[in-house]
Amino acid sequence: MEEYGRSKQLTKKKGTRRTIFMVSFIPTFIVVVFLVVWRPLLLSYFFRYAKLIISEVINDKQRFLDNELHFAAKEWRLYQIESRFGQDWCKENVKSRSDVTWLTVVVNDEFIVPALVLGHSLRTFSCQKNMIAFISEEVSTGAVKALQNVGWETRLVEEMDCNWLDAKIGGDRNSGLFGRPLGHRIRGTHTRFHAWNYTEFSKIIYVDADYMLMTNIDELFDLPDDFAAAPCVRPGALDPCFNAGLMVFRPDSNYHQEIMKLWWETTEKDTCPHDQDLLYMYFIDAGNWKALPYTYNVRRHVFRPMKGFHFACCRPPKPWSTECRPSRREASDFSGPILTVDDVVFIFWNGFYDLLMKYKLEDWWRSTKFFKPAQEFGSVAYTDCWKQIAE
Repeated sequence: MEEYGRSKQLTKKKGTRRTIFMVSFIPTFIVVVFLVVWRPLLLSYFFRYAKLIISEVINDKQRFLDNELHFAAKEWRLYQIESRFGQDWCKENVKSRSDVTWLTVVVNDEFIVPALVLGHSLRTFSCQKNMIAFISEEVSTGAVKALQNVGWETRLVEEMDCNWLDAKIGGDRNSGLFGRPLGHRIRGTHTRFHAWNYTEFSKIIYVDADYMLMTNIDELFDLPDDFAAAPCVRPGALDPCFNAGLMVFRPDSNYHQEIMKLWWETTEKDTCPHDQDLLYMYFIDAGNWKALPYTYNVRRHVFRPMKGFHFACCRPPKPWSTECRPSRREASDFSGPILTVDDVVFIFWNGFYDLLMKYKLEDWWRSTKFFKPAQEFGSVAYTDCWKQIAE
């Protein structure tokens, strides 16, 4: 009986499926026959349209890539035009201001190469020529002269960082909430705090020495806000902080006193905070941070539009401190557009090789420990150099 019942149920299910199939197939078949007889072109159009939709779905990724290439090519043309004619436009349209300045910090010769590239990019794209570099006593005489040749006004200041403050307070405070692993403190990071005392300027744009301008961003001098910086990450990612590699601020001695006080008190209570963490605490707590678009401080990835690139942290590695660099010919032959972060490295070295000639720094460069003739005049391609190291 049980087997008979199961057989009956299976027969019933098959009958139900057959009925459903017939109910759906017969009307569809009738519609197709009707279309073939009544509007034969409509059926062929339907199949062509369906094929087109499938093709569009398959090729959607390529369409985005084609659009990206078009955008990259347009951005590259703008970069070339501004590089060549930007200063002519400045002379005709912009009056130079004495109340604003660019600012960077160089505490030793290790960052002299990017500081020169930064200065060269500022003189290429910016209409405002005030450029101040805070330097410490450890910067060599030759490096100081090189900075001045490119256009930096060098000002000797007291180098400040966590080691400096530990010595002031007494002891080594490198534990607690803001502690960093031994050997990971960066020299001279807090030296830029001096800038808030430079009240002869109405606005200062501070940039790390490893920042490189890609276009004119002088509009930042006109921001009404007391403090502005770009977020830590690009749109679409979440990291509630700002990157202090580019900051736009109004100098104020009261701000300077309060920042220094916060730094001292935080260090006494816990440990010495990194300068970026400290500034974040100070300006975020006061609700005084104007968030700039990420495009002003692009890092680690190619992001468009790219107004400036910051060689921060990991990718790409800082070009002047790596084992590989493009030769002078390879850098000069780079014809764009910028598609990867490695392409930005070519822009960096092409700018550096160009400034050696423009500012007559070739002899100085050849006398430094950073000069690598085998790479600069060799025949090994930049990508091949990295492959050899990987092997």
